[in-house]
Amino acid sequence: MPRLPQEDNLFDNRDLEGNEYPVEDEPDSEPDEPNNTVDINILDRELPSEDVEDDRNPRTLANVKAVLDKLDELNFKLIDFLDALSWGHSGCTQDAKVRNERTVMLQDRKLPKILWHWAIPPRRKGSNKKRATGASTVMKEFAVGYIKNFASKELEILAPHLLSDTSEDVRTETLVSTSFSTLASKMQTLAPILWDVLVNFAERPSKRPGAGQTSNNPKTIIMIISVLSYTRSHHRCSLQKLLALYFQFKGVSAKGFDTLHALGLTMSHKWTADSVKRISEYCMAEVKEMLKRYPWAITYDNINMPLRVFSQRIDNKGQFTSGTAATVYVKPNAQPLEPNANQRLKDKRVEGMANPLTELDIINFGDNSFPRIRKQMVFEVLKFLISSQEFDLPLYSHKDSEFLKAPPAVDQLPCGPENVALQYLLGTVDIPEASYEDNIRLVAEWLRQLGFTKKEDLKRMSTEQIITWIGDQLTIDRLRNIFKFRAEDENSFERMDFGVLVFGWFHLQMAFANSLHKQYLGTPQMRGLKHAFLLLEKKGLLKVLTKGPFHHDLNETLHHVAEAHIRLDWEEIAGVTSLADLKDRRPQELYRFAERIVDERASSEAMDKMNARPANQQDEELKQIIMWNRDVLQYIVLEQAMKTGDVGLMEAMLPHLLYRFLGGGNSKYAGEVIELLQALHRELPEDVANFVRHHCWLINTTGKPGSFIPVDKGQEWNIKDIKVTYRSQGPNIQWEYLKKLHPAIHTIRKVAIHIEEEFQTFTRGSAHTVPRKDLDVARLQQAYKDSGYHRFQRGRKVKKGMGFSDIATEGNGKLQSRTVLENWRSQRTFERSTDEDWDLGFVTSSDSE
Repeated sequence: MPRLPQEDNLFDNRDLEGNEYPVEDEPDSEPDEPNNTVDINILDRELPSEDVEDDRNPRTLANVKAVLDKLDELNFKLIDFLDALSWGHSGCTQDAKVRNERTVMLQDRKLPKILWHWAIPPRRKGSNKKRATGASTVMKEFAVGYIKNFASKELEILAPHLLSDTSEDVRTETLVSTSFSTLASKMQTLAPILWDVLVNFAERPSKRPGAGQTSNNPKTIIMIISVLSYTRSHHRCSLQKLLALYFQFKGVSAKGFDTLHALGLTMSHKWTADSVKRISEYCMAEVKEMLKRYPWAITYDNINMPLRVFSQRIDNKGQFTSGTAATVYVKPNAQPLEPNANQRLKDKRVEGMANPLTELDIINFGDNSFPRIRKQMVFEVLKFLISSQEFDLPLYSHKDSEFLKAPPAVDQLPCGPENVALQYLLGTVDIPEASYEDNIRLVAEWLRQLGFTKKEDLKRMSTEQIITWIGDQLTIDRLRNIFKFRAEDENSFERMDFGVLVFGWFHLQMAFANSLHKQYLGTPQMRGLKHAFLLLEKKGLLKVLTKGPFHHDLNETLHHVAEAHIRLDWEEIAGVTSLADLKDRRPQELYRFAERIVDERASSEAMDKMNARPANQQDEELKQIIMWNRDVLQYIVLEQAMKTGDVGLMEAMLPHLLYRFLGGGNSKYAGEVIELLQALHRELPEDVANFVRHHCWLINTTGKPGSFIPVDKGQEWNIKDIKVTYRSQGPNIQWEYLKKLHPAIHTIRKVAIHIEEEFQTFTRGSAHTVPRKDLDVARLQQAYKDSGYHRFQRGRKVKKGMGFSDIATEGNGKLQSRTVLENWRSQRTFERSTDEDWDLGFVTSSDSE
């Protein structure tokens, strides 16, 4: 389509090439009045350049007058001639000569100039006379009518692509398939006139795209066209439905939501509220279908909800209540268990209960696994060096050396989109998980929600399937005691023979961090964690908390303290005054230094060598640092194993975690570790044990390497989403609605991610810039350097009451005392029934309601 001439071409007496020509003013014209009209340039149209005949050629004027004289002679007006030529007379329409001349005229490049001259007649340069009226009014009416007609037709052509099928509209795939790039392509193709007009209105003239180009920000145009189409029919609402769900669960108030709906940007609040039920039903149907096809596991945890009300009354009061939320995890790429796995699990348990682990078994597990742990400790020490600013790895000439890379994983979980774990939240219920009876009710409730409602379903599940239950230590401990207390019940369902119990590794990691906090807190004078907390002004870490960002802050500080100590050990072992001095060393040499740091500054062997010296030759302060390095490096190794998905390395850590929990007095997690070792080595068939390792410890929600998280951490994130979703619903929300709402979070989360990726707003909130740690580490490093503790000094003593206990070694001693495992064995030596009586005393979950 030709472009409009620029303003100076429209309002002065220049032709399209910039040549001046004489133009007569309209007679009796008046001086110009102030021009308050919109600048014509916003139409963004220009005529193509062309050769224009010299308008001062007298021949042109003579020809025009001759034609007009001939028309007068024929008594035929010019307007009648143009009308007849332009399909206004049937004979002229069919005549070959007339048709040919008409075609030539309408396809001539001069025609746009003629039309623009009719709409805005040119005038003499510098004239202050009123412009000739021309056909301005008629042309405006024509242009508006033409655009209205074609834009209206284009909206109707586009309508099928904006319709939303109510039978499919809340499916996750349907919602996230609404793509702005796809909509933009369809709108440009099917509604080109409307698209071009809106682009011209939306872009400044200097920023307008050229021919064949797309606006840099077409989302505004897409929204305008979508709103226009939506006002014609509320069925054309695919984008409105997507945005309605997004805004509803991003905390937009009810009034704000109603305003968005009035603007045509979203569906109504009522539709959104009603859609929650449909989304929930769809998600529950989806997860039930998934359970038939793929292996799965389930986790649940307590959730506290402040139920709010608009108006307080005796029978309508806000309250702070407790309930329980559950999530089902499905891995479509997981290898299904054999059909006889259920029976083999029962048989293996009987065999394992008669053959419990011994102290020597666990010690051998620890001895055999430590070489691999040591390799990872060496790499973590090496990483502290190469990640430092002083070393400046990008400029290191051997930065791609194999010596600087992580050792091979022991048992690496696969990555990629096909290995993403699918998460399905179940309906949250107001059962507080406060007692054994509560947990029995919860197990029945989750199974009922998953479709196991009839006796036949429960019988088939209990005798043919295996369900892995994952949770924090309290949840698993109660389920295990139920498993024990009901060992002589009538059938496999009531005995929970189908269940495999696994603690969550995130809560175990928290217990590990809290153990380090307890062991190394000390006093400000002891150069322990309290000294670091005060030095870094992190006073909120002085006391162990279970809420808020305590674990996150403690975890960061443990890493910073570890790095500060290891950096000083690099200087001591390598004999340099700065880490920058190591940039000229070959990677083999750096790796040997890292090994020496682990062996001489972070190992039980180094502590034993120090203890073997005569008392006046020992350095007790340095021994404290060696012990800290050993313990905190093992903590970092566990964290990195979980992050990278090395479940083999996680399993290798179990004996050493047991020593720590035993020595630190954490008998609950010590018992969980023993139970897991017993299950993996004695009571689970090999394929079931592998399923637990590979699918019940970690999940990856993105498919990207290094993005694994413990299953129970995923559940914590789900609970946060539940609370955010609850807050977005406003007051007067009860448990019945929450139960209906929460299965929809699976879809709502994907909708939110999709919208934020489409609008490119996902970087705010879901990913934030972490402040640099260098100042914190440097301050700690300088304080430790000033203390002189990293440099060996014979005879240096720790002041009385100022030392840290070696709880890992103490835990090893407790294990070898035999008392621990004897008590454990005595509590799990019991008979389990093998009866399968499904008629007497059996009550299904639906019956109990």
